[in-house]
Amino acid sequence: MAPTLEPFPTETEDFAADDRISFSKTAGTHLLEAEDGTEWEWLARVSKWIPVTSEEDVEKQQRAYMVEGVDENAPAVDLRKRKAQDEEAEGAATSIKKQKAEPKERVNTAVYITSLPDDVDAEELHQVFSRYGVIAESLDSDAPRIKLYTNEEGGFKGEALIVYFRPESVQLAINMLDESDFRLGQQLPTGPMRVHAADASFKSQKDQPLKTDEAKKKGTTANRDRQKVIQKTQEMNNRLADWDDDDPQALPETSSRWDKVVILSKMFTLAELAADPHAISDITEDVREECEKLGQIANITLFDLEAEGVVTVRFTDARAAQACIRAFGGRWFDKRQIVARTADGSERFRKNKGRKGGAKEGVEEEAERLEAFSRSIEED
Repeated sequence: MAPTLEPFPTETEDFAADDRISFSKTAGTHLLEAEDGTEWEWLARVSKWIPVTSEEDVEKQQRAYMVEGVDENAPAVDLRKRKAQDEEAEGAATSIKKQKAEPKERVNTAVYITSLPDDVDAEELHQVFSRYGVIAESLDSDAPRIKLYTNEEGGFKGEALIVYFRPESVQLAINMLDESDFRLGQQLPTGPMRVHAADASFKSQKDQPLKTDEAKKKGTTANRDRQKVIQKTQEMNNRLADWDDDDPQALPETSSRWDKVVILSKMFTLAELAADPHAISDITEDVREECEKLGQIANITLFDLEAEGVVTVRFTDARAAQACIRAFGGRWFDKRQIVARTADGSERFRKNKGRKGGAKEGVEEEAERLEAFSRSIEED
């Protein structure tokens, strides 16, 4: 039977009174040896104990970054390549030529973005692109690996590079954001935003930990860099686990029809609708175009008498509705930050009498009116 572990203290002033805790000058932090023999390291930045990485964990991490078909133990460069000569005509002479081996292929984890607004910054890019995966961080700081490119005058040229922690995030970001408006409803002269996979030779893909023997051969600096990579990888893995907890794909099945209805606020102002007779159809079409990327839509309704700028989207699947909330929540639409949430059935929103649905129609009436149509779609 495994020994019962005493709670780990989380206040640094309590560390001195705990016999399990000692300060390591080498690691520059506190270490804790638990009753079951496991070792833990104090991560001051997040005030959290994390398990000390073992050699076995390091090997697992190296295997996770291996490229199929590439022998990681093979030498990076062939030292000698012998070329046989005609022994009968030339004797036993040989020539030795140095030849570089082909570089090892690395899995790409970066996206390159073009046609961005002139006033965008790294924080806004992080807010949008972190919806599709954990963004990697610099080894020497917690700064996200986001690079904004400038022109010769030093101004932002509308292009950026973002490095994700896992390669799966690259294709997801491309599928969801390529050829869309960075800020919903804000169209740029350069056209919609383009999101591409970055060149696989990008230098960030080479930040992999050296093996123990290689690090020792290269000296103290290489060994220290290896430890940095291992520690940062462990931090990002912990963050990835937290991010997965919010993944809509991990949600359980639900039978509630309200889980399929998303309410979007701050989508328009009444002044905009009054000034442009085509605004209602344009906004509805923009929302439809974005939401169709997330799942099948049963209905979109714009409530043109609501000062909060309300648009409701009814999906045929609750998972698509959660993906919509994740994609729209916090995004900017014509200088307004969108609020996205799931309906609970108690809402009552108003529409113009001249439009289909009457002067006042709640989410519940809207849902009931479309229930038969939705069921037929779901059955198909």
